[in-house]
Amino acid sequence: MAVPRAGKPVAGRRFPTGANYVEALQNPTLCFEDPELKSGSVQQSPVLGPKAISGNFASVFSITAPGGQRYALKCFTRDSSTLEARYQAISKQLSGLKHTKLSQPWPVSLEYLPRGVLVAGQWYPALKMAWVEGTNLITWIDRNIRNTAAVLGIAERFAALTADLEKIGIAHGDLQHGNLLVAADGTLRLVDYDGMYVPAFIGQGATESGHRNYQSPKRTSSDFGPAMDRFSSWVIYLALVAIATDPSIWDQLHDDEGEFLILKEDDFREPQSSMAWSLLLTHPDPALQALAAQTHGLLAANTHAVPSLSVAVAVVHASVPVQRPAPAAAPAGGTPVWLAGHMPPPQNASAGSHGSPGSATTTGFVRRRSADFLSGFFALAGSAAPAALTALSVLPSGYMAVAQVGTLLASGGALQVARSSHPEARASKSRLRELQQQVESLAAPVAEGQKMRQEIEALDLASASRDVQVNQQIKELQAELRDAQSRITITLNQKTNGLRATLSGLASKEQKQLDAALTSAITAHVQDRLRRTSIQEVKKLSNISSGTVTALTAVGIRTAADFTRVRYVQTGRYSNRDAYLIRPNGQQVKVPGVGEVRARALESWRASLEQRARQSAPASLNAKDRTTIRQQFAAEKKRHEAEIAQAQGAARREREQLQQRITSRQQQISKEKQQHQTATQRQRAVLLQRQAQLADAATTHGLLVTQLVTARTEHRRAFGLRRYLRFLAAGR
Repeated sequence: MAVPRAGKPVAGRRFPTGANYVEALQNPTLCFEDPELKSGSVQQSPVLGPKAISGNFASVFSITAPGGQRYALKCFTRDSSTLEARYQAISKQLSGLKHTKLSQPWPVSLEYLPRGVLVAGQWYPALKMAWVEGTNLITWIDRNIRNTAAVLGIAERFAALTADLEKIGIAHGDLQHGNLLVAADGTLRLVDYDGMYVPAFIGQGATESGHRNYQSPKRTSSDFGPAMDRFSSWVIYLALVAIATDPSIWDQLHDDEGEFLILKEDDFREPQSSMAWSLLLTHPDPALQALAAQTHGLLAANTHAVPSLSVAVAVVHASVPVQRPAPAAAPAGGTPVWLAGHMPPPQNASAGSHGSPGSATTTGFVRRRSADFLSGFFALAGSAAPAALTALSVLPSGYMAVAQVGTLLASGGALQVARSSHPEARASKSRLRELQQQVESLAAPVAEGQKMRQEIEALDLASASRDVQVNQQIKELQAELRDAQSRITITLNQKTNGLRATLSGLASKEQKQLDAALTSAITAHVQDRLRRTSIQEVKKLSNISSGTVTALTAVGIRTAADFTRVRYVQTGRYSNRDAYLIRPNGQQVKVPGVGEVRARALESWRASLEQRARQSAPASLNAKDRTTIRQQFAAEKKRHEAEIAQAQGAARREREQLQQRITSRQQQISKEKQQHQTATQRQRAVLLQRQAQLADAATTHGLLVTQLVTARTEHRRAFGLRRYLRFLAAGR
């Protein structure tokens, strides 16, 4: 619908192109009437001015109002007399929804503007919508493919969204990845309401058929009602659950350049040759297999007969939980059985300084012994002896330095022996030895724990590499299947195109032959009448005498059928012409006495006879001849149809053999993958269990190392030589 300056619709007027709108939106104050748009700023492209997102029949621009509110403005490039009525009804329906009663804020507010944009002096309608920040479903899946919980959460939110639509009694009409946006908080937004059904449209027809990769092959334009989203809902929900169950399905079935999730139009129209269905219907997960089987069963159902998605949700929720092996039990003492022999038995704390290693606090020397006094006296006496002996002239002065060094070494040795033999020092040394033994006893389990971690990492890398290879093999099988199917189709078309062209021309060819047979019958009837008319009849003509008839008979013209026409040849004398009668075999005959005048009389006589004969000729072919011709063409048609059917049958058998071979190979690869995954999971579980047990040893080892370092520091501080000397001097 176009709207001129006065606002009255002008039916059938040509709408602006996207380029026309880009040019008009360069000056918002002139092209808009809406206050927010008039004062807003249009998003610009780096070079081309206002940035447009172009679609089939509209261009969308982003406009930010002065208050910061962002809008999407849809400018139509094709006329529709129902635009205003449709969007007014949709806007009224959506604006009346209470968001608190919805599963999530999926609706987008919109406002239809009859005087939306001024282009070249004419007003055109536009749709003003709140701008939606979100990521389309395919991009979101690409980013979250390994996050099973997130993908399953989106599946549940999608199911809740469709339940909202069912409850309200409306349908979107084009549920597909591009119209489902995932917001930052993980909720969904539903955009593009061009094909939406609301109760106000009851009895009307659909304005569009939806994305071909999401629609039932049974959908028609009359399927416009609250149930038209159900097939698309099942397709999308199945894809999300499949990806959450087995992320490798995305790698195997999704095409980076394709406009679909994991199922597409070909899978709906030719499920028997679909690799996707083969993979889904034979998947080892029972819940996914059941959901795929139910979705597959909807391919032949009419749109209104497809059940709501709540049935599919029930299938998934009924899945059997996976049984996980219980962890290995530890013995009553708290140490795993396999660690027995690696760790010394725990020691009970005893009284005094002989507690368990690392558990008692080192207090240093406690009580001086007689040996301590003797070692101290010896050290003092020994240090002073060389000087005293030198002063008494007992020791030569030249030997005093050597004697001093000797006595100091002897004194130090005595002090060291007394210090080391002290009971507190021996007890501390004993604790250090015990800690060292325990640290050394756990060295092997710690090293084994590190080895376990490396084995788990190597196992995960090998598993990931194998999954990549398997997914690549399946993609190659898909490509092989598509290429081979294309070759089969091309070959079939080459064989059948000529036959179909011949078939399409058989009807006209048959009619031509019927017409030719009728013409032949008429000609035979005329010739028969002419042969029955003797040339003697020309005597009745005023200028034909018996002699002329005799001359005609003499040259072989005995009936009206013996000549077909007259040829006149200019003689050059007095403008006279000679007349030649043309025989049926093309022979020219000059009849004596038959000049131009008599020849014309003969020609006129024959023409009148032929005209009367044609008037009495049959108007239609007799039944026998007509049946013969039609049987002939029916047989020819049947032969060509049989050849086409034979070619189609051969192509079908070739496709089935191809599909069987590819499916068998795909199932073999999937089975091998599953076996590898099961074996890997078991091996990983064993390694993880062993690693968990080894983690206790590593923790204990770390604690013991810390205790050993602390004990050594404490020992040096409490039982060092300086501390011993102070102990000897002060007694503490």
